[in-house]
Amino acid sequence: MEVCDFTRDAGNIYLFLIIIIEICEQMCMLVIGNTLKYALTTILVVVVGCADKTVTPLDLPALSGERVHIPDVQGKLTWVNTWSTSCAICLKELPDVEALQHDYADQLQVVAIALPSDPPNTVLDVQTRLQLTLPVALDLEGQAARQFAPDLVVPRHHLLDAHGRILHSVQGKLTVAQMRTMLEQHFPSQ
Repeated sequence: MEVCDFTRDAGNIYLFLIIIIEICEQMCMLVIGNTLKYALTTILVVVVGCADKTVTPLDLPALSGERVHIPDVQGKLTWVNTWSTSCAICLKELPDVEALQHDYADQLQVVAIALPSDPPNTVLDVQTRLQLTLPVALDLEGQAARQFAPDLVVPRHHLLDAHGRILHSVQGKLTVAQMRTMLEQHFPSQ
């Protein structure tokens, strides 16, 4: 009897739904596509949680010249976005990740970490072109990639609590609504 690998199986369901959504959108079946997107958001938020996993603390250089500490124990959640300058999806969603920093500044620290293969000058060009103000860290030695994207497949999103425990981990593109859904379930009611 094969033991169910829940993380692998959830990932397979996720990929299957992405393919179905793409087919529905191409066939102009928007109602079905939108319904599946909602289902996918639910799967991402509920199924792909990573409770009881804690990241090893990281101290990375940022393009600003400062250091980025993950987790940064300020009583805030930390959103880690692992991306690459060669990833079109990553570049498209970076402004949405930036918006999280502004919208949830009192409750959230957002960090964008470029893959080790990205030259610092290219990362700086992207930061300048997209006018990013959030901390953009360089993973020069690959220590962040080993924790957050060991297969180097990006984009990757990780939501950490103040102690570095992984609350959610998602591989692939997220919409702003999906990002907010993941975040808001961890914020106290206003």
